[in-house]
Amino acid sequence: MNARRSDIRHSGSLTATHRLSVFTRIPEPGKAKTRLVPPLTADQAAALQRAMTEDLLERLDHTLGAAAPEATPLSLEVRYDGRLASGALEVPTGWAVTSQGPGNLGERLARAAREARRDGIGRLVIIGSDAPLLPVPLVEAAFSGLADRDALVVPAEDGGYVLIGLALGRAPPAAFGTLFAGIPWGTGAVGQATAEAARRAGLTFGELAGHWDVDRPEDLPRLAASIRALDAAVRPHRTAEVLTAAGF
Repeated sequence: MNARRSDIRHSGSLTATHRLSVFTRIPEPGKAKTRLVPPLTADQAAALQRAMTEDLLERLDHTLGAAAPEATPLSLEVRYDGRLASGALEVPTGWAVTSQGPGNLGERLARAAREARRDGIGRLVIIGSDAPLLPVPLVEAAFSGLADRDALVVPAEDGGYVLIGLALGRAPPAAFGTLFAGIPWGTGAVGQATAEAARRAGLTFGELAGHWDVDRPEDLPRLAASIRALDAAVRPHRTAEVLTAAGF
């Protein structure tokens, strides 16, 4: 893959109307990617969490930074879950870094939506760091798709989703609280429950092409093989090094 010009561009300015938010967990052994232990050790799982996050941020920053000057300004942020110590995560220059705050995942997503709306953001796209190979065109398609939908997702193979987009300017603020309430997080019913919650909230809802994330031990060899299939210039090198050291 080569960097290409986009219709959205990196901007640290308060004038941005679009926001991309990456949700991640601080890479702390025993708390990060615990479902991958074993076959990984706790230290390897934490190292993989950090590597996937940093590679994803670098790729998004590089690709969206290549946008045309006249493109829609985009604010970029990392929202972390855990305790952020100095040097725990390398974040590109210009990205905001903030805590997800307390509560379950739904409460933290709703908080991100409220704060984005408060900041004047009209379209918010949230992705997780568990999909390190998520294609940038899917992220761009999410922003575009919010022109005529209130909410949309990129479904995950396990029944959840790897991206959710919200058109914050059209629907009442309370609707997005309803969207994230009562969802059985961590199960294969997340996607269906979210679609039903959108209907209850009166939100127009859609799905883009699906993708996969790294949650289970069987995802590790798949990730390693997918990385090896990429051109050397665009491989997520941090993630590749962790997987190689772990024997994948």
